[in-house]
Amino acid sequence: MSLGLAILGRPGADRGEGRRGERLQELTKSAELLIERIDRMDPNELGDFLRTDVLQELLDKRVGQVGRYERGIFADAFKVLIEENFDVVNLEQCWRAS
Repeated sequence: MSLGLAILGRPGADRGEGRRGERLQELTKSAELLIERIDRMDPNELGDFLRTDVLQELLDKRVGQVGRYERGIFADAFKVLIEENFDVVNLEQCWRAS
């Protein structure tokens, strides 16, 4: 959903086909750069980047509806990652977006 909004625009927005194509290319290039960066990381660097300790802290919260809270965390995280064009120091800002 986050990628769709980033490429197509919000419902009702009149984003032309050319602009949609440009945005898709921008996001694709940014994602590829992040993947290359992750591929070069050693296990310690990857752990520092993923910040799974922060994610675990957030997922440990008890909530009433199973799954909804977790989906919200990941949806918000991907939204931030896309808004930042995949250029983040680590994923903590993504995890804490919710």
